[in-house]
Order: sequence, then structure tokens, then C-alpha cells
Amino acid sequence: MPSLLDWVPLLFAENAPAANPNGAASGPLSLPILLLVAGVWGYFLLLRPQQQQEKKRREMIAALKKNDRVLTTSGLYGTVVSVDVEQDRVVLRVDDDKGVKLTFSKSAVNRVVDTTPDKAAVSS
Repeated sequence: MPSLLDWVPLLFAENAPAANPNGAASGPLSLPILLLVAGVWGYFLLLRPQQQQEKKRREMIAALKKNDRVLTTSGLYGTVVSVDVEQDRVVLRVDDDKGVKLTFSKSAVNRVVDTTPDKAAVSS
């Protein structure tokens, strides 16, 4: 009666490498080509979209102007009162009733919420 562990040596058996049926070379150049393809793939799927997103963000910050409604990275909504390009600051009005104004770095602006009031909202 064969033992249950008789098949274990077969797991570690090695065969001679089989010839490639397609005739393609599996030589020393296959690894660098694979790494090159992975690098190009990583650039187009990971790095390039981040670069484009950062470029759009820089353009948005450079285009900030008075009366733009913005959202800061800390979650505060405000209206741009003034933009100081030389000192990289923006002054936001966060409370219209009391006239509360806060000064932020331009990089603290996360996105512009809307640039002009909606005409449909104004007329209703």
C-alpha cells in the first residue's frame, strides 16, 4: 500500500528546460525589455496624469481674481478679496455679514467653486 507522502519527491523534481515552441529567444535581453515596457507603462499610467493635474492646479491658482468663490485645503469657503502675487498671498472674505477676512497662501486654495453667479439663480 503506497504511503500518502510518496508523491512529495515529485514536487521537487526538475526537468530539462523545454525548447521554446515559437522559436523566440529567451536570452539575456528579455529582462531589460520587460523592465523598459514596465517603466513606460508606469510613466503613462502614474506619473503623467499627476503632472497634468498639477499643471492645471498651477494654472487655476495663477488665474485667481477678485470675487472668485474658492474652497481652501482646510475646507473653508470664501470669496477672493485680493491677490498678492509678490508675497504669494490671497485674502478671502469668509463671512459676508460680519466682513471677516482671512489671509492664506495661494497654494492653500484647493479649487475655484464658481467664477460668476448663475443667472437662473439670480432671477429666481
